[in-house]
Amino acid sequence: MKQLTTLFALLLLLIVTPMVATSCTDNTDDEKQDLEFTTNWKKRNVAYFDSVLTLARQKVAEAQAQYGDDWQSHCEWRVFLSYAKVAGGPSTDTICARVINTGTGTESPLYTDSVKVNYMGHLIPTESYKDGRVFDHSGIYENSDYVFNDNYSTPTTFNVSNLVEGFTTALMHMHVNDRWMVYMPQEMAYKSSASGVMPAYSTLCFDMQLKQIIKK
Repeated sequence: MKQLTTLFALLLLLIVTPMVATSCTDNTDDEKQDLEFTTNWKKRNVAYFDSVLTLARQKVAEAQAQYGDDWQSHCEWRVFLSYAKVAGGPSTDTICARVINTGTGTESPLYTDSVKVNYMGHLIPTESYKDGRVFDHSGIYENSDYVFNDNYSTPTTFNVSNLVEGFTTALMHMHVNDRWMVYMPQEMAYKSSASGVMPAYSTLCFDMQLKQIIKK
């Protein structure tokens, strides 16, 4: 009987030990990810946006110097002043956009219009999320192969005026079927507000595609 009890205890130990180890590992991973989105988060987000803005301005300046008025045909970067600001303000009054695909439309949405948009919203890259953690997206699946595939996509309808400043600014420069990666500082996004997996003071990176303009 004593031998059976000892055997049972050993078997229980073999079962429980991996479970405990897995639990500890999971907890460690969770703690690591928590630190990624808390440690110097605001400072890191400011630095990230500044680095993207510096690159965008450099590429735009080089293209303008070389190609003149035709620079946009030779440069994938754009820099836009907020629709709500005047020139001469801080760099946080601007957004950057990297052109992924150029559409065929010639008209841009007005502030009073509505739009249909495919999009995926990312935070800045971290160790665990090399492309940035996704915090929001159109459609059902958190996968760009679905979000931007015409056979599967389900664009979200927005009033242009009801969005954060950076998103609205980008839309007002886009044409139908343009797809851009848009970078906006926290001042033109959610500022000190946090929501879900998105911490406060987050620079936002939106992969967005304008699908339709609905005139008011």
